[in-house]
Amino acid sequence: MRAFEIHTFTGGKWKIDSVFDDRELAVFEAQRIDESSRYAGVRVVEENFDEDTQKTTARTIFRGGRVENDANRRHPLPPQKRAPGTAAQRGGAAGPARGAKRVRKSEKSNTALVIMLTVILVGGLAALTALHFLPRFV
Repeated sequence: MRAFEIHTFTGGKWKIDSVFDDRELAVFEAQRIDESSRYAGVRVVEENFDEDTQKTTARTIFRGGRVENDANRRHPLPPQKRAPGTAAQRGGAAGPARGAKRVRKSEKSNTALVIMLTVILVGGLAALTALHFLPRFV
């Protein structure tokens, strides 16, 4: 199984920002994050899990940001602390299993926006309907 993690560098530490199952989407999002200048650094790490050997390998496939070019050498990937196997085999570790589609932050905010616009639209239609019938009752 293959996953692509976007790591952001802030406060002297690399943190996982999001996880994708599509390489192009992960690199595109990392470039967008890099252009925003919100973080000192950003990178995409490709993780491959070999089910036969139960081993995970990781390699950096994109680097960006204002940190020095050797930031990855000074702050390497943390050692793999995951137990072998999928999340389900490990007893349901926090978060979805490897390969499962994860909801990105922007998708969550889009859902809230759709709900808010729907409420406004329904409220507006209710107000227009009330104004239409109001003169008949007065």
